[in-house]
This record gives sequence, C-alpha cells and structure tokens, in this order.
Amino acid sequence: MTFVYLVMYIGMLVLISLIDMFIWKQSFFQVILRLFTLDEGTNEWLIGGTVFIGFICSIVIDYRLRKNKGQKQV
Repeated sequence: MTFVYLVMYIGMLVLISLIDMFIWKQSFFQVILRLFTLDEGTNEWLIGGTVFIGFICSIVIDYRLRKNKGQKQV
C-alpha cells in the first residue's frame, strides 16, 4: 500500500507536469520547480500535512494487513 501511495503521488506529479508543459510551453524542470514553490497566502502546513497524513495512513494500513496475514498463518 505504501508503494502504491508513492507510485500514485509520483504519477500525479508527472501527469500534472506534462499538462503544464503543454499549456505553458516550459521545460519539465521549470514546471516541477513551479509546482513545488508555494505562493504567498498558501497554507503550507495544509499541503504538507495532507501528504504526511496520507503517508502515515498508508503505513498503518500496511502494518494492519501484515499483522492480520501473520495471524492467519499461525
């Protein structure tokens, strides 16, 4: 599940970058840099917190699945 989270996050980043490259006619690295710079007034904690909470939830789900799988084998 954690692997899927990371793949989805990277996949969405690449997809958004490709769309922005087409719209703004900029290079891939310029678009990536623009995606990671936050404008004034943006709640930075909200963006970082959402990513962090999603990653933590993914780890918890993995732990529960592994724990339940281990109990069924006994």
